[in-house]
Amino acid sequence: MENRRQKRVSKNLLAQVTTQTSAFFAYVQDLAKTGLGFSCNRNLSIGEEVEVKLNAPSKPTMVMKGRVAWQRNLPSIAKNKFQYGIGLTEHSDIYDAYVLELLKREYERRTDPRFTDVLTVQADDVLDLLDAAISDVSASGLYVRTGSPLVVGSQYEFKLESEELADPLFVLAEVVAVFDCDLDDLDHPYGAGFKIISFAGKGAEKFADYIKSLEELFKFHWPPEMDAAAK
Repeated sequence: MENRRQKRVSKNLLAQVTTQTSAFFAYVQDLAKTGLGFSCNRNLSIGEEVEVKLNAPSKPTMVMKGRVAWQRNLPSIAKNKFQYGIGLTEHSDIYDAYVLELLKREYERRTDPRFTDVLTVQADDVLDLLDAAISDVSASGLYVRTGSPLVVGSQYEFKLESEELADPLFVLAEVVAVFDCDLDDLDHPYGAGFKIISFAGKGAEKFADYIKSLEELFKFHWPPEMDAAAK
């Protein structure tokens, strides 16, 4: 059960991924003790073996091996087309220590775990949120990437849409932190942390179900049929 409900931390780290037929760069966005998640533009198969060379600030390159446990297609607004969960079969003590360090420093001070996901944001007559995109979510907050900086304390009403949501959600949220983002992303160079205040209608229940679906997805364990195939 420990491996099925692991604590995880969200990051955005460059990695080189190698398969039997190709090598490419990806962005590792979720780390756990026996798994990681990354996004890229390569179409990989479930069960495919990969080697991941992860680069982190002030750390030697960490080399892990694993297999693709799941795949998701990302919406067109995302920088990459695909998101993958990798079940690690080999990982180093350096990686283990790094994940533990991140958990202590970032994850455990948060009330709710964050999950990497891409949702589109729409707000009528709000230029600050034009073409905005959510890059990670939690039960109580959102991290939104925008084309212009937002102001702490500002409140916005906007609509959230995703393939994972059957219907759009209408939410009222307040900016509680602002950040400079990846300057290579000219469309969304700024970021803002939002605290969710309320949802319209039954949006709170639907959002809670959506968060539960992400919890299931990000377990980083082999599905039963893959467990059997691997033995």
